[in-house]
Amino acid sequence: MKNIATFMLVSALTLGFFTSCDSGVQHRTFRGIYADDPAGMEGLYNPERGFRLEVALDVTEKNYVWAPEEYPDITSYLEEQSEFYASDSVSLVQTYFYLTGAVGKELTGEDFRTMDIFFDKLRSLGKKAVLRFAYETQFLGRAATGPTLEDIIRHTEQLKPFLEENKDVIQVVQAGMIGAWGEWHSSFHGLEKSDDTKRTILQHICRMTPEGRAVQIRVPEYKNLLDTASDDYKRISFHDDFIVIKKHQWDGGMSEGTPAYEQIVRESPCFPVDGELPWGTWSMNEDPDNPEAGWIIDGLQTARRLFLQHFTSLSVIHNYKEKNTKDKYSMMYWKETPVSTEFLRENKMPVSDGYFIRKDGSVAERNVFDYIRDHLGYRIELQEMTAPAVLLAGQANPVEISLINRGFSTLFNEHPVYLVLIDESGKVCHIALTDANVNDWQPYETGDSSCTPLLHTISTDLQIPLGLAKGMYSLGLWIPDGSARLQYDNRFAIRCANGDTQWWVSPDGKYGVNILMNKISVK
Repeated sequence: MKNIATFMLVSALTLGFFTSCDSGVQHRTFRGIYADDPAGMEGLYNPERGFRLEVALDVTEKNYVWAPEEYPDITSYLEEQSEFYASDSVSLVQTYFYLTGAVGKELTGEDFRTMDIFFDKLRSLGKKAVLRFAYETQFLGRAATGPTLEDIIRHTEQLKPFLEENKDVIQVVQAGMIGAWGEWHSSFHGLEKSDDTKRTILQHICRMTPEGRAVQIRVPEYKNLLDTASDDYKRISFHDDFIVIKKHQWDGGMSEGTPAYEQIVRESPCFPVDGELPWGTWSMNEDPDNPEAGWIIDGLQTARRLFLQHFTSLSVIHNYKEKNTKDKYSMMYWKETPVSTEFLRENKMPVSDGYFIRKDGSVAERNVFDYIRDHLGYRIELQEMTAPAVLLAGQANPVEISLINRGFSTLFNEHPVYLVLIDESGKVCHIALTDANVNDWQPYETGDSSCTPLLHTISTDLQIPLGLAKGMYSLGLWIPDGSARLQYDNRFAIRCANGDTQWWVSPDGKYGVNILMNKISVK
């Protein structure tokens, strides 16, 4: 009650600019987040976008793959990393399930229970999985064992119903399975040497993946093994696991100007895209396997690439502060690299309203690390709203809300859009589903070389039931997760990037609501 009472007392001046007329319609304009707004320099925690973690679980041994003695259980490393990177607004975890112990065998009930425990921990932490299955942890011929084609087919068939049951906590599935780290090279049985084998495995991964979830592939070359008219081809996106900007022989042939690079630019508006830098040791020339000298990776050019290829997520554990290093890695330099409106406008990149200024109009400096953190995936910025001055029960009340997506990509998966009424005691009393489709909220029209921001509109006739008590309410925008399991968990609801709207969380934690009007009468 204290929470709702507080925002009921906030003045209209603080919450935004209102106008009204004799027609009984009120109009409100919204602004973005100023640098000196509360938490204005911090990231917005939002689902299915932004920086991500990486956790590798040995499913058979039930421990963290890279340090089993230190993390001899299923979830302790995940919990530690979630805490360590909490300030970086992380809502995604690249989840490696290593099936090494299942080579030559079927997955067991205990294997599925182990993966279930991990998924449940993700839910409890308010995070989702960028999911990849793999078997081999070594490359350059060092793997001691690996799956056959028959192993992979058998396991994908077993995994299909399990993934469907856990679809709610899966953001995307990466096409792993083959070779070192599931990156489709260096496999024990040479699976990557046959196009027919790769095609067959990719088709089985697509069948394994729940409907409505994209599949990401390491390089476009592998996607192009499929018939372009096939349903499988149409659901495959990309993950770039070696973003270094300049050309390198390990970059998968995806440096700027290559056909692979241009294919990602062309196809990425329709898909979630993921990626990572190499480890910081690569930049420090401390990787004994690196065939060329490494370098500190340019932050501004990385931001430009993430924008052009519509990246949804990026690893925050690579080339940043991993392994308690004493070295200064690339992302640390990004925090010292200013990003200017001039650079962004020159490259037609999004500039969020208020992002580079303070409330008094003075200029605020922003760095490229924060810019990438804030613009990966979507960034929904409300623009204007019109609604009746008084909501009338028993009839339709036209409401229109406009917004711009200032992020690098649109939204994916299921996120229904509701208007809600909250009474003065803090109870959600009415919920009305709109027909808005968040998947259509592209930052700009696909193919528009000017990258002009699109204005999207939520238009609905808000039906107020006759039985709703007359009085004062708050009107809010609620965009929860589309699954029954996660819908009533505020951590999976979408928060808009506005400094003059309150983010209201219900006392029971079920609702996360963007307050549009803090006082509106129902009669």
